[in-house]
Amino acid sequence: MKPALASSSSPSSSSFSSFQVPAPNGQQPAGPLRRLLPAAGPGETRLSPPEIPAPVSAPAPAVGRPNGRGSVSGNGSVDGDSYAHSHGHGDPINAASLFTSSDPNYATSSKRRKRQATTAACSACRRRKSKCDGIRPRCSICKERGTECEFDTNAAETHAQALKRKFGELQSQKSTFEQIYDVLQSRPDHEAREVFQRIRRGADAANILRHVNYGDVLVQLALVPEARFRYDFPYMSDMPAYLRHPGNQYLDSEVYEAAPLAAPTPVNTSEPPPSQRRRLLDDAGSTSSSASPTDATPEPPASPGEDPERIAYMRPYQSATIVSPWLDVVKPSKWTSVSSDDNLMRKLLHDYLLYDHDWFTFFQKDYFLEDMAHGRPRFCSKVLVNTVLCVGCYCHRGLQYRSEYWNPKNLGYQFLAEAKRLFEIEAETERPPEQPDNPNSRQKSNQWEQRRLVLIQSALLLNLIDAFNGFDRVGWRYTLRALDMANEIQLFRATRPDIGQDVRSVRDFTAWVFFGWQSVVCHHYFRVPLMKEPPESSLPDPIQCPQFYSETYVKYPSTQSRLPTYHGLLFKAKADLWSIANGITLVQVGPSNSNLPRKLSVDQILGFYNRMTAWLRNLPEPLSPRRIVMPHQLKLHMHYHILLIALLKPIVNYDWGNRNQGVTLPAMTPREAYLDSLVYFETTLRLYYLRHGFSALDSFLTHFLGSLSQLTVEAINTNEDPSIMEALRSTLLLCIKGIKDQSQSYYIARGVLRLQVSLMRDQDVELLKRFVMIEADDVIFGPLEHPIQSDWPAYTLAHEDSAIQPHSLSLTRRLASLSLEPPGSPARVGSPN
Repeated sequence: MKPALASSSSPSSSSFSSFQVPAPNGQQPAGPLRRLLPAAGPGETRLSPPEIPAPVSAPAPAVGRPNGRGSVSGNGSVDGDSYAHSHGHGDPINAASLFTSSDPNYATSSKRRKRQATTAACSACRRRKSKCDGIRPRCSICKERGTECEFDTNAAETHAQALKRKFGELQSQKSTFEQIYDVLQSRPDHEAREVFQRIRRGADAANILRHVNYGDVLVQLALVPEARFRYDFPYMSDMPAYLRHPGNQYLDSEVYEAAPLAAPTPVNTSEPPPSQRRRLLDDAGSTSSSASPTDATPEPPASPGEDPERIAYMRPYQSATIVSPWLDVVKPSKWTSVSSDDNLMRKLLHDYLLYDHDWFTFFQKDYFLEDMAHGRPRFCSKVLVNTVLCVGCYCHRGLQYRSEYWNPKNLGYQFLAEAKRLFEIEAETERPPEQPDNPNSRQKSNQWEQRRLVLIQSALLLNLIDAFNGFDRVGWRYTLRALDMANEIQLFRATRPDIGQDVRSVRDFTAWVFFGWQSVVCHHYFRVPLMKEPPESSLPDPIQCPQFYSETYVKYPSTQSRLPTYHGLLFKAKADLWSIANGITLVQVGPSNSNLPRKLSVDQILGFYNRMTAWLRNLPEPLSPRRIVMPHQLKLHMHYHILLIALLKPIVNYDWGNRNQGVTLPAMTPREAYLDSLVYFETTLRLYYLRHGFSALDSFLTHFLGSLSQLTVEAINTNEDPSIMEALRSTLLLCIKGIKDQSQSYYIARGVLRLQVSLMRDQDVELLKRFVMIEADDVIFGPLEHPIQSDWPAYTLAHEDSAIQPHSLSLTRRLASLSLEPPGSPARVGSPN
């Protein structure tokens, strides 16, 4: 029978009645060695021979590691060498001999009893030349000796590294003091006095400097863009001569500043009275859902002589900030498990609302933000929050690799994965069963329908994200699932009268959101529309009911004026325009026995042309050609003209002829109208760049850039006039620059960039290297990180062009057709046709 250690705590029954080991902080050591110690009694006694008691089970070892200096560590081992020397024994006692050789617990721990190297010793050990073990906050030697233990280094830092760090801190501190001295020396007296008072109050130097650089409103004036800042066109800085003709109404506009500031505004018979228009410039909200969480104070008036409505014409849009009381108080971390950084996520929400919400609007901003701030799952959900934050990652230029949707370290990747996971769970939730006897049954059903509304909004956003990533084939499935959910709750029918006002508003808004989304997607993808008619509930007047649209207000630097983006007017105008596009698609690619698109007759084209020109005439003043300035307002006109170009291109060489009586004949021929739209389309795109640049994300801008690039390539290949040729090359470089800038935000633009550069002539490619800083060979022949699975037509501007093979000109097939021949070969790329 193997000997075992006695477990009694009394001195008389202890196996080693006098065995005592010093322990850290004066405590009894843990683990098996506790059984070797007497219950009490100071002093040192000799070891007694061990008695052999009855066998007992071996105790489990505690978790720990040796500390290397004779103290008892967490695993219960003792450094026998230091124990022997500290107790005057000539031969060191091996603690392992106290246990039987068959004890597996000690056999394992004895292998780890090597002394670990110490990165840096404490100050006391360095003075007395002791072997410090580096344990913080107090090393073992200092504990044994009862001396004060201080370290001059950080954890895992050598003394040399500590010296370098301290030297850098001293340099930084010296630089801070020098900058404060410069402020006191060079700033005006009132600013210098304020800094001096902060010094007298004992403020930290770094905080004072931070206040001077970032917190002082007077200093912010030096940080904002110059009031007359404009972007320069590449290659040729002037507007092309073929755009500068007297009939170009977009150059007779405030954004271009070609017309006198006092020039009268053309009369618009459909425009509401000025008193009603001023409502959109008021700062006060008109509904409880958009009210501030605190009593908002009125905005200070604009600077003397400053017209608030002129500010947007003098500053780039990306310098503006969204003004919303809810945006400053929401805590997205309560709605997502991806991040706990509320400041960062508020920036993501802000950038989404600033850059993309006005164009592809999927929800009412005020309802969404208010419910998020209050933690209500009424018109806000975890699915929608994660989806919006994902889009915000694409919009936020502070995220360097935001277009790499495949990168697990990308924050957008994480939000998207979480959003899709939550969507799949929520989408499978069934409607609660009807229980006539249960008074809460109807309420549960209504709550389920409300969650369905938010889920429909999330599904459309997920479709947009997949389109960003070059997977619109996959993303379209979310739209189809959203259609099924909409039919489940009869979204497109007139709203029941028993439904509350807020729910009624969200239902009607979501119905029109879905109709507009499917209209524009089906039109450009040559798909059969999912809806033949608009929703039964009509859209209210944006002037009379601005709360329905959740107006967006922005503020520019160095001003106190709050300006509307005319979000309601824009939403209503888009809905009307996209309804016309939906009608064209129904005729062109509607259900038929053939899978091929049908050509429109001249009468059909004339009817749609008259509807579109009437739409343009009836636009409210803030969206008229003379007044538009913000990116989404300019895009509205781009979209109008690109739709008109596609509509008229098949009959550009025809005449209207003698039509049926009662049909209004346009004053211009199809060719004249077509050429005018070409000029206006390029003008509005150039005005967009001239005022705002192309660096900020714009989810639909790449389509306009690719379309204009395609038109310009065709014009270059058929034009021989040298004077016009240089202007066309300037336009082409501008388009490629814009697509390149957008490719920093979303991946699909990389495929568009590759296609458009591959169509350029060699001499034009050389200009890219000089003026746009693009290596064309890398763009064309370099690998795409991931394949693009997109049915997006590669900028075919007329439906008749795809009448033979509707999907043969998709972006994926065009990219696959590019030749892999090296540069300089006769056929570098596949045929563009």
